[in-house]
Amino acid sequence: MEYETWLLEAVYVLVEQELFPSWPDAVVYPVDKSKAQFFAHACANIVIGDWRPGFLNAGAPLVFVSTFKLLDMLIEWILEENGAPSMFSFTKKLQHIRCSSPIFPLLIESRPWLKERLIGLYSTLEPLRGTIIHDKYFTTTDGAIRVSSSKKGVIGSPVEISATNLRTLALTIVSVLRYVHGAWRLDDLRERFLRHYLDELVTLHGLPFLGQKRPFHTRVRVYLTGTDPLHVDPIAIRGDLATRYVDQDCSFDLHILMVKGGEVVDAYLFPWALFAIATSNWSKEIDAQEYRAAIPDDIKPEHLRNDAG
Repeated sequence: MEYETWLLEAVYVLVEQELFPSWPDAVVYPVDKSKAQFFAHACANIVIGDWRPGFLNAGAPLVFVSTFKLLDMLIEWILEENGAPSMFSFTKKLQHIRCSSPIFPLLIESRPWLKERLIGLYSTLEPLRGTIIHDKYFTTTDGAIRVSSSKKGVIGSPVEISATNLRTLALTIVSVLRYVHGAWRLDDLRERFLRHYLDELVTLHGLPFLGQKRPFHTRVRVYLTGTDPLHVDPIAIRGDLATRYVDQDCSFDLHILMVKGGEVVDAYLFPWALFAIATSNWSKEIDAQEYRAAIPDDIKPEHLRNDAG
């Protein structure tokens, strides 16, 4: 399993820090309560002589087979954990999953939408894997694959997997494994990304859309006068973000900077989990002092105007 995981993480840069980076404050509410100001942040890595594009153009079949092998090893491990005998036939594994209803790891079992779609992917991908390994009924162009099932000599309709969807498939399976093994932490944002990935793979698992827009997480900075750092309305901020990012599912951490005498004198950072459920009573029973943070060094004077303190 380690080789296949290494390969997919290497060719697609499936590294936790790269997939879920931390960004500076990107939405700012100045002290005068005017409309929010939006800022864009980005990073880029330039690698001279990067081997990945060329490999992916020609190596899509290897990527597909490696991804399926990881999914198969997960299924096999689940069956063994449920007391099923070791079996080498993919068909028997699939039958056992469907007929004996084995218990998946809690992280998957508690999310039926994930369990059902992993089984759906296994069912769809297994005969395609057989074609790539044993037959000739597939083509690859610019990192995309067009492959037909050739099981028992019956040639099925071609299934097209774009280069983008092949990456999404690899990312989905690697992510599930990392979450199950505890190497990565599955929080609200990452769960929404997982749902979004599975919606992009609907033609491969064959189950209905979950309706998950592409998640977008940012950090909102609010300059406040007065003495109460909880005197903020996250519901109003949600509305502003929803208007700005219509096609995305937005979430945010809340960075509160307290202003007095034209200077920032204190800072607080409240995580999304505190107000993920929209309610006007979000601050009830919160001790703001538990969320004190360092005062940032990128404060702009124009955001501090009209300070009455």
